[in-house]
Amino acid sequence: MSRRNEFSYVIGGIFLVLGMHIIATLILGILAYIELMLASQYNIRFFQPIFGIYFLGIGMTQLVYIIPVIYRLKRQEKFALMKGVIIGAILTALLNSACWIWFKNLTS
Repeated sequence: MSRRNEFSYVIGGIFLVLGMHIIATLILGILAYIELMLASQYNIRFFQPIFGIYFLGIGMTQLVYIIPVIYRLKRQEKFALMKGVIIGAILTALLNSACWIWFKNLTS
């Protein structure tokens, strides 16, 4: 595989992680919204706390769907794409921790 081709797969892996984040946020957001609409009739509170935990701690909660993707890519021997997914996950965790540090400095 040429270096240029491998680089495009790495970038594709990063965008794959971004897409997975968007899809997970949309699914949990829609479920939390539906639950909010039904909360007046039924006493249920399941997806709203999960959405809050996911959204505030995406750096750690992303492992729920990133690790299976990494294992699958490793089994399919798509190592360049796997590198991109790992880089995207690390970037997400670093940005999440940086936002928490910034928030802590603002509130103290």
